[in-house]
Amino acid sequence: MNSESKPVSAGENSRREFFQKIGTLAAASSLVANANAAPQQTMPMVRFGKHMLSRMVIGCNTLGGLSHLSAMIDLEMHAYNTQEQLLADFKHAEELGINCVESPRPQLIQAFHERGGKMLFTTRNTAPLDESIKPGRGAREIAQSGCIAIHHGGAGETGTDAWWRKGKLDRVREWCKNVRDAGVLVAVTSHRPEVFDIIESQDWDVDYYMTCLYKYGRTPAEWEKSFAPNPGMAPAELYHSKEGTSEHYGGETAFVRGDRAEMLKIVKQTKKPCFVYKILASGRLCEKQEFVEATFKETFAAIKPSDTVVVGHYTKHIDQYAINAEYVRRFGSNTGTPTSPA
Repeated sequence: MNSESKPVSAGENSRREFFQKIGTLAAASSLVANANAAPQQTMPMVRFGKHMLSRMVIGCNTLGGLSHLSAMIDLEMHAYNTQEQLLADFKHAEELGINCVESPRPQLIQAFHERGGKMLFTTRNTAPLDESIKPGRGAREIAQSGCIAIHHGGAGETGTDAWWRKGKLDRVREWCKNVRDAGVLVAVTSHRPEVFDIIESQDWDVDYYMTCLYKYGRTPAEWEKSFAPNPGMAPAELYHSKEGTSEHYGGETAFVRGDRAEMLKIVKQTKKPCFVYKILASGRLCEKQEFVEATFKETFAAIKPSDTVVVGHYTKHIDQYAINAEYVRRFGSNTGTPTSPA
């Protein structure tokens, strides 16, 4: 040991960590101030059908108190995100140029519109497990809610990924045909690049894709195969989820670094516009603001000019809408001529 060095006490470590966190919040607060004070550049927009959407869409999970991080954070989000708080957040988002939210609660978007808000919204549904029921049943009723699009959800036992594992993606395709007949945009959500390869090869009649950057929902069997050489290295959170697990869908919350590149390759090569979501790995890339900034920059550099990103927001501690809107203006302005149907 160097004769001049001294052991650091636990108390000193705690103080150091405290001041580091304070410094991080201060830096983020400064960014918010700059974003709100600077002359507002126009929010980059892209065309989806007949609609012009902001290049960042508000994600739905955090609105309902789902963090994909822990049950304690879920509770905190749920307590903070009252209807009044969310309506105030939507108003702020619109002021920043953000004009679409993905799958909000119907009563929430209705209340916002009653207050004069103009926020566009999409919603989701899935083909029923009972194969005697026509896929897409009720699509016309859902369309009457005022949504601009209905996408087939990717998660759960009736999600796209489960139908793919069952070898029954045709169920999803039939669902899409019924939504098309309802007169709104139709999309397919998946966490698996392989699914979009199939859809592309079969030239499905859909308007866009909801592309998750992580293979959320790997089954226990898939994880066991991945960690077979060293099962003791499997993440502790595997197989523990409120969604449950089955042979067709896993509800774990592990996020794998290598997944991003696979899905981004699909996003780049398809002619369909994409809603690219979980770009921040459900908050796992948010520990430092430089991580967030770098992720926005890298994501926009990797996707098409006609694509948009879907990002959840939580405003209790910092104005994430202002910060993220600034990143979108800075890195997402390379919009080109969209390829979606008129």
